[in-house]
Amino acid sequence: QDADVSSDFPGKDYYGLDAAGRGKHKAPAIDTHIYARESGIAIAALASYSAFTGNQAALDAALRGARWVIANRALPGGGFRHGVNDRAGPYLADTLAMGQAAIDLYSATGDRSWLTIAGNAGDFIAAKFTGESGYVTSASGETSSGPLSKPAFVVEENIDAARFFNNLSRYLGKDADRQRAGHAMRALASATVVNSPRFLAGALVADQELAIEPVHLTLVGHHGDKAAQDLHAAAAAYPASYRRLDWWDTREGPLPNPDVQYPDMGEAALFACSNQICSQPIFKADQIDKVVKAMTALRVTARE
Repeated sequence: QDADVSSDFPGKDYYGLDAAGRGKHKAPAIDTHIYARESGIAIAALASYSAFTGNQAALDAALRGARWVIANRALPGGGFRHGVNDRAGPYLADTLAMGQAAIDLYSATGDRSWLTIAGNAGDFIAAKFTGESGYVTSASGETSSGPLSKPAFVVEENIDAARFFNNLSRYLGKDADRQRAGHAMRALASATVVNSPRFLAGALVADQELAIEPVHLTLVGHHGDKAAQDLHAAAAAYPASYRRLDWWDTREGPLPNPDVQYPDMGEAALFACSNQICSQPIFKADQIDKVVKAMTALRVTARE
């Protein structure tokens, strides 16, 4: 929403009025365009909210939003444009947000097609936005001369890129994504960034995530099986901000990153793993917390 009603009526005057006074004037304009970046952020938030709360309406909204963006903002090669007609671009933030949203939708649904979308987004970012140091915010400059003639390096976007590529490498098992995460992290560890007066907590989070394995939960069971659905919902609700949640329906072939061999128990079963060491099968939702905490302690001990 614009800050001001018009050039002659600044926002400080408009918002200084009481409700009755504001009602006599037109409110500052609201931008009704739909952007890939903002949509991706909202989709990821809705998918995560649904996973942690079981709110199906939120997941349905996330899926509708993602399908709309794919139908209306997708670019050849796996990327996304910002709006209907971009004056420049494409921009890193749009593809980055939609790529992370796709990972979150896979985690929430177990539908592998979302990992394909995320992987394609990662390849697009690597092809279009890789700079000498980290990733640049656009594929080209916005002007022919001046400060906007060259793509910029944005710290926050490189934090997001490091975390996205690290997540992608965990799910797809591709060394290229791991290297791409490292490319962003090296830029964040440069003297220019480290000596900045700002405290960049996100860079520390990215560094920690690259250093340790996420909480890894894998459900083995058919998508149509009610017991499998219930276990997946319980695993999705487990309160871990850094995790990898896979759903292996054996009819679909190996997982995209089959780094652990899981037995088929003949019924839906959940496994908690760390450093390729897995728990005994979990058959009931109320067992998840105790087992995951034990495996998390094992992960920390192994790191130390």
